[in-house]
Amino acid sequence: MRTEKTEVRNGIKYLIRLMAVIVIIVSVVLLLGNLYKTEKISVEGLTYYTEEEFMNKISSETARKNTLLFRIEQFRNGEQRVPYIECYDVTAEGKNEIKIQVYEKILTGCVKVMGQYLYFDKDGYVTESSVERLPGIPIVKGLEFDRIVLYEKLKIQKDELYDSILNISKLLKEYKIPAESITFNGKGEAELELDGLTILLGRRTAYDLPIQRLADILPAVSGRKLSIDLSGYQGGEQDIIAKPKED
Repeated sequence: MRTEKTEVRNGIKYLIRLMAVIVIIVSVVLLLGNLYKTEKISVEGLTYYTEEEFMNKISSETARKNTLLFRIEQFRNGEQRVPYIECYDVTAEGKNEIKIQVYEKILTGCVKVMGQYLYFDKDGYVTESSVERLPGIPIVKGLEFDRIVLYEKLKIQKDELYDSILNISKLLKEYKIPAESITFNGKGEAELELDGLTILLGRRTAYDLPIQRLADILPAVSGRKLSIDLSGYQGGEQDIIAKPKED
């Protein structure tokens, strides 16, 4: 009889202790949940993704609601590999704010091979592959190569073309010109395709002058089908030759 009563008492004590532990755990969780509730997430350096798209790639929705959970998740999982992103730094701004600085890969162009877009950097190394076209990165045509391997340098007919691609690509970004493609002919002369326009740039060591002029005249020719020859442009209006494109 005593044994049964003892067991009952022990069972009640155990339940009381268990409930006390549960109450403490719930209280701590609620306290931390309120104390570290995420009030703001700021992401800087993004151009290839929206903030929401990027955050979905590096964290869970639950973790983003609490800065402490977010830090624990990031520590446990480490930095995630995100296409087109070199790296990113996560810092805590107080208890309730998360700040992320993103460093994107510098992509100068891409080539399309068998339905795949292969993106390369300023030195010609293929860094990304995707079936989707990345906005703001022109397709480069006229390059001659035998094979293409991810993370290896794309061997083309002349390495000097990479300098031209880099120069043109940087200028297109600077002047916000959404060129669809950059094409090089056998003489190394460049031309752009842009919303029904063909722009001849010729062969130069630097393309600042014609692309700056192109940015000036684009609003006036938008929506028209023209071939604009800026290959001989040196600053004079007589250097610009424009004519309708033949159907």
